[in-house]
This record gives sequence, structure tokens and C-alpha cells, in this order.
Amino acid sequence: MAGIMIDARVDRIQQPDTIRFSQLVSEQKKTCQASACCDSVFSFGKAESPFPIPDDIRIEISGKSCPGTLADPAGLPELREAVSGFYARNYNISADPDRVIIGHGVKGLVLPIFTIIAGSVIVPSPGWLGYLPQLRILNKPYYRLYDHFPSQYKIRPPQLAAMLKGLVKSQHLLILNNPGYPTGNLYTESDLREIASICREYNTLVLANEAYSLLTYDLSKFISMGTVYPEGTFVLNGLSMDRSAGGLRIGTCILPEGSDQILKNEFIKILATVYTAAVTPVQQAAIPAYLPNTAMDTYLHDTREVHRIMTTQLATRCAAIEGVRTIIPEGGFSFMADLNSMIAAIRAAGVQYSNDLAPAMIQHPYHIATVTGEAMMAGYDDFYIRFSATDYDGTAALESYHSSPPQTSSEEEAFFMKHGARMAAGMEMFSRWISDIRSGNFKFEKKID
Repeated sequence: MAGIMIDARVDRIQQPDTIRFSQLVSEQKKTCQASACCDSVFSFGKAESPFPIPDDIRIEISGKSCPGTLADPAGLPELREAVSGFYARNYNISADPDRVIIGHGVKGLVLPIFTIIAGSVIVPSPGWLGYLPQLRILNKPYYRLYDHFPSQYKIRPPQLAAMLKGLVKSQHLLILNNPGYPTGNLYTESDLREIASICREYNTLVLANEAYSLLTYDLSKFISMGTVYPEGTFVLNGLSMDRSAGGLRIGTCILPEGSDQILKNEFIKILATVYTAAVTPVQQAAIPAYLPNTAMDTYLHDTREVHRIMTTQLATRCAAIEGVRTIIPEGGFSFMADLNSMIAAIRAAGVQYSNDLAPAMIQHPYHIATVTGEAMMAGYDDFYIRFSATDYDGTAALESYHSSPPQTSSEEEAFFMKHGARMAAGMEMFSRWISDIRSGNFKFEKKID
């Protein structure tokens, strides 16, 4: 039998950053073992919360038997009602449960939106890689909107308006991550109103991925696009980031205000076609995460504070390295380093493209594992690095915070050094790598596949 033919669209899909990161680490470990190197890898690539899931969710899911009936493709009515109340309390979004859709994680809700919404998609760069593979599977037209340091890597309204003005006058869909990913930056209400005004003018809807919203360090500063542009925004969120429950795969979508029954029916039809419904007992276990709950509020506050300390401490150390531009994040547990000011030195070291950064950094003796290039939607000539501040024992850090929350900047630094010493050492090694690049003492030994 001849070899099995693969659809050409599959070849255009990049590997998810998690797979690419894991392969990079695995390959380097094999190389080190062959040379008797025992040094471990500095892990900055895993964008997953290190904390245990909240007790209410853990207890609820452990006590659920698996029912033999399928859930409604739109989600369990009691979960949709709980999500509706949660959005009213936390985001000032008054959304009837009929506007709430429960999906198989945020990623599982992106594909149906791309499928049912006509027109092209505007994808900001740098950003989350997860959008492009789905667009390419669907063969849907898209345009990259490149953001840079002067705008803090946020969408610039004049640039957005110029792009939309030059496109065919039809419907479009803009992707907006707030807080930003991988930067951790935050859009102000003024930013969002400018963007919304342009979207209204050019018949553009918004897919607002707000998965890191409850990890905004100062919650009073977070504004949902769903309150600024309610009639044109799909608001996405889930349990993966703020409730540390990525493995449960629960995502939520608030449909635009005024959505007609046709849109709801088509959305549900795609969900039912792709995976029928999110797992029923998991939906049942997720309900406490959305109900008024003092213990859950405490969990969110404390984990958010630990994320803030660990991420800003690490980012501050990165920003102090000569030649590296870093904006201190305002939310989440990742930030971005921009090396474009030293492109000449980087290329002289043999690192020609942004995709080469990750394999160059993990080389012996540096062993720095992180995400760069296409894995974070960077162009070939944009030398960006995503650092995730998650390589520590989340349970121990959370217990330590409970017993003695840091009160001063010096106490926060001490907290970081106690629980994040491995990350601090990794950032020192990154500083050494940068220094070796600048002095000409590093050469990239690119492997030929």
C-alpha cells in the first residue's frame, strides 16, 4: 500500500507551543546525557499555573459519578446561570444565561466562532499561537496586525483603522487579548473605546479573550470589552488560568448583546458537530467556581498576589539586562523580552531568525528553555522571547503566602528568592547569554534536520 497522503492544510499548521517546548527540552536532555552534562534545564516555557485547583472544585469533581446522558451542547443550564451571575458580579456584564455558551476550554470555543462568522480575521502579533492553526484548518482569510515596543505591544487604533480601511468592505473579526498575551500588558478603558469606535465604523466584531482577566494585579483597572462594545464582542474566559484548572477544559463564551436565535443555533450546531458537549461531570464540578463563594474569592486573591510577586520580580530582573526591553506585566504569569535593539549582534552569533532563538538559548551551558518565534506569533525578524514565571512549587508558595503575606518590596523580593530561586538563577544565566552574544563569545550551533 502506498504511503498515506496528508492534507496540505496540515503542513501549514505550527506545532502548539507546549509540544515545541517539550521537544526542545527533551532533545537538549539527550544531548547533555551524551556529553555527561548533569545540569538541569531552566524552565521558562510552561504557561500553566503552578497552583492546586480550588478545594471546592476538587471535592466536587471527586464526588461526581459519570452520568450516562449527554449535556446540552450549549452547556448545563445551572452552569450557564452561574456563569451569568459571575459576569454580572465581576465584569458588570448583564448577560442572560441564553447568551452563555459552555465549551471545551477557550480553545474549543475559538474554532466555532471562526467557523460561523463570515469575513476575515485580524490577528495581533505578538500573540497566542492557538489562533493561526485553527484559521489555517478552516482556510479562512486572516491578516496579522504587528504591534511593537512604542505601543507597549498593544493594538494601535490608527494602525487598525488603516488596515481595515484597506480591506474589502465586508465583515471582519478582530482578536483582542486583555490582559495581553504573552506581554501581560493591560488595555485601558480609553484604549478599548478607541478600538470599539473603529470596529463599529468598519463593521468589525471582536473576539475578546479575557482568560487572564482575574489575574490582573489591580482588578480595578480591568475593563471588559464586553462592557465597551457589547453588541459586537464575543467574551471568552475559562478556568485554566485563574482557577489553575486547565485539565478540566471548561471555557465560557458570552455572545454579543442582541444576538439573534440564528447565531445561537449556528454556534450550538458547530459545537455539537465537533465534540457534542463539554464533559457533564466536569461541568457540574465547575459550578462552585462561578457561585458567590468566600473561599473562592480568597483563593483568587492569594494566587493573584503570588503571581504578581513572582512575575514582576522576574520581569524586573529581565528589564535590568542591557540590550533587553521588557515591559513589566500588569496581569497573568508571563511577560515578553524584546531583543530587537541588538539584532546585529544576534545575527553575528548565527541566530538568523526568531525561530532560532529558543534552540540557541537551550544550548550548553545555558540550558534556558522558553518560547520564541512563531510559537508566540512573532515575525521572522522580530526577536521576542516569552518568559513564564511558573517554575516553582505553587502549593508551598501559596501556604507561605497564607501564613505571612509580604508587606513591603523587600519582603516580596525575599519571598521570590525563597520560592523562585531557580527562576532567579535562570534569569542570571539569561543575562550571561546576552552578555556572551554582545561580546561575540557565543555561536549558535544549528542542527540540520
